[in-house]
Amino acid sequence: MNSFQQESLADLVSHPVEWNCLLSQYTSFSIGGPADAVVKVDKIDELSGILEFFAKEKVEWRVIGRGTNLLVQDSGFPGVILILGEEFRAISSCSGNNPNDTDVRVGGGCSLGRLALNCMERGLTGLEFAGGIPGTVGGAVIMNAGAWGSELSSVIENLTLVTDAGERVIDRKDLNFGYRCWHDYRKFSGKPIVVEVAFRLDWDEPGKIRAYSQTLQKKRKEKQPGSYATAGSFFKNPVNDSAGRLIEASGFKGVKIGGVQVSENHANFLVNHGGATAADVLTLMCNIQEKVKRDSGIDLEPEIHFI
Repeated sequence: MNSFQQESLADLVSHPVEWNCLLSQYTSFSIGGPADAVVKVDKIDELSGILEFFAKEKVEWRVIGRGTNLLVQDSGFPGVILILGEEFRAISSCSGNNPNDTDVRVGGGCSLGRLALNCMERGLTGLEFAGGIPGTVGGAVIMNAGAWGSELSSVIENLTLVTDAGERVIDRKDLNFGYRCWHDYRKFSGKPIVVEVAFRLDWDEPGKIRAYSQTLQKKRKEKQPGSYATAGSFFKNPVNDSAGRLIEASGFKGVKIGGVQVSENHANFLVNHGGATAADVLTLMCNIQEKVKRDSGIDLEPEIHFI
């Protein structure tokens, strides 16, 4: 960014801009070089103005939630990283047409775990599977996050998007989701930001919901690699198979390159043992893909996103 763009961006936002900011501190993998700037945005009108400015000045940008399911290259990102603030983290609800269900509206910057807990406490069922999934609601929509045979798209009522062209609400019937992806994400006038999601949920006994949620959380903790920095499940599961099983069968469980290792607890998790670089991760990823392809004929596709 040139000096004019830097001064203009600083004038557009209410929070101080973090210049030349290491993205390793904003990712769950604790990996990543510097972005030109990191900006926290609290309000929709502020966000719209920033996106218009980026479009006019041809400034590269990305929005990130809590930095999960994300690998940032070691050289960083030559542009601006946006983080959704307070106005984008609210949760509200209203009764639907059916007395047995309700609409829950939540900002795209809200933690998915916080939303699942909020719904559980109010006796709203349908998001128990999401309780242990890290990240924000907006990121989870774009990934069509899921677990235990359920996925977010099954309970979405509509989405509100903001682009440099303005704000738009899209009903579920007009959204094309697939396994761990939202197929038509890029077709909505540039890069859309999910600023609000409406979920259609059912009512049930809070104690029953809590017991089921706790069962899922226990299973998740037993299978996942504990306190190490990780980007979550690294590869998508092939049809009728498990990425973790294939990786383990190819002899990669526990294999380490540089500071990154295939988890000894679950082979579909790559963990940062300290000092891991994106180059380490990409080397290990390619080695796994090549060996699994030779052994099983299956192409493993990364679930994580890359910056």
